[in-house]
Amino acid sequence: MKKDTMEFSFNTFFGYEQELNQNSALLIFFAMLFPLVLMIPIAVLGWIFRKLQLNMYFIHALLYTLGFTFLVGTITIFCLYFLTDKNGVKLMYCWICILLGMFSFCIINTNTLTKMFQDWMKVSK
Repeated sequence: MKKDTMEFSFNTFFGYEQELNQNSALLIFFAMLFPLVLMIPIAVLGWIFRKLQLNMYFIHALLYTLGFTFLVGTITIFCLYFLTDKNGVKLMYCWICILLGMFSFCIINTNTLTKMFQDWMKVSK
């Protein structure tokens, strides 16, 4: 009797395994482009929230997440790409983990990061 079990494998990614593995260098490009492109509409949304005098906590957290993911995620993905077997699926999972880690860090520390950047702006003036 055969038992059907669903097992998770790090070699699958929603049916895009072949595309990710064939174009793993392109994944680095999109890992850098995604946060930068997503920052633009979130910044516009933040501008609207600021004009309406609404709470900016979540908008700040998203902007910090995307900025830090761009900086740290790009460096990490480059290192993993050149030091490992260039498996696109595993690189994608690593990038998603970096994004989620940065998001949780920024949600926890948004007030501290905002104060730090405000202090830096005062010092730079």
